[in-house]
Amino acid sequence: MLEYCVCPKCERMIMLDGEFPSGFCLYCGTHILYAEAREELLEGLKTIIPDELVLEADLSELIEEDGAGEDSYGVSECREEADKGHEYMGKWDFEKAFASYSRALEWSPLDFESMCGRMTAGILRLKDVEQWEGYLSDCIALIRSQADWNMAQKALEYALDIMRKFLSKGGRFVSPHYTRGFFGKLMESFPVLRKTACDIFAHCLNVAYAPFTDAARLDHETTRFAVGDYPAEQIKEYRRGMLLVIRYHEDSHIKESLCRALYVYDRAVWLRNKDIARINDAIELCESVTDGSYPPQDVKIVIGAMYDFLMMGGLEQNTTPREKRLFLSRVYTYEQVKRMERFFGGYLFFYQLYGEIYLMQKKSSPLSAEYKRIQEKIKRLSP
Repeated sequence: MLEYCVCPKCERMIMLDGEFPSGFCLYCGTHILYAEAREELLEGLKTIIPDELVLEADLSELIEEDGAGEDSYGVSECREEADKGHEYMGKWDFEKAFASYSRALEWSPLDFESMCGRMTAGILRLKDVEQWEGYLSDCIALIRSQADWNMAQKALEYALDIMRKFLSKGGRFVSPHYTRGFFGKLMESFPVLRKTACDIFAHCLNVAYAPFTDAARLDHETTRFAVGDYPAEQIKEYRRGMLLVIRYHEDSHIKESLCRALYVYDRAVWLRNKDIARINDAIELCESVTDGSYPPQDVKIVIGAMYDFLMMGGLEQNTTPREKRLFLSRVYTYEQVKRMERFFGGYLFFYQLYGEIYLMQKKSSPLSAEYKRIQEKIKRLSP
């Protein structure tokens, strides 16, 4: 079975088959002894984790009263399987730990310790990521006070710290499409873990564009390449993930850098291919962030980045405004620029483009009320 290891030469995260005594690093080609590489990973990870997975809490304060009178049937079997799960967690065998905690819950479905253990192991094995939100919801359903330092919060902190170490050493990235609900619920329910969770989610959202920006990188060793056979993203929709980072991330610089990484840096491809879905995604991001629930500084970040994307501002210094308008007039429909007016109404370039696209519509005329309105706005904005 493939296990995570660390190459002693380049210090990258790799996966080796424990059934063979040695293997090779897929990055630098170094011949590696499995036992030594595995030990180096475990020691390196343990240095960033203050304790092993210690799940200690006053359950009377954490578990809903519905489970207080649970029958004792299956308790001893549940504890036996949970202990096996703890043992496997100590060995960093997350697959077997997940199986043990799952069997424990079959004996006692409301056992909070096993529930937290299954969630932790389920996250760290990096499989079935679409189930993470369900594991978290099961734990939250048993917690009376989410703000307390409790068993679920300790388990999540433990899992996030190890996940961050995986990513910083080139481990598999975590699908933002499948885990967006999980990270959103985690940030909402556990404010203490919000920064760490938001950093990890922003990194995963940006992983495909890592060469272009330092936005949301966890450290300089982070790689855009995935290890193993993790499936590619099924849907490339940035708006919902970006809104999550905008809402919860504390660093405005990272918000802006990430927004530009996801939209601005590859805009030439989107616009030349007339990728309507991507264009609409950017417009919908503007519409969502201006719904009144985001502070003005966040609105300014998004609108500024989306203007540079949609109106090609900032980077094409050798292209004249007229050339840009000629190109964009063949990309956007009148309906799209009409939606953009709400956000870019203060830009002369936008209204010049608006007028050119309007005249391309059937039955449009410079004598119409709409065109006169556009002309009047252009005059007011002109120096």
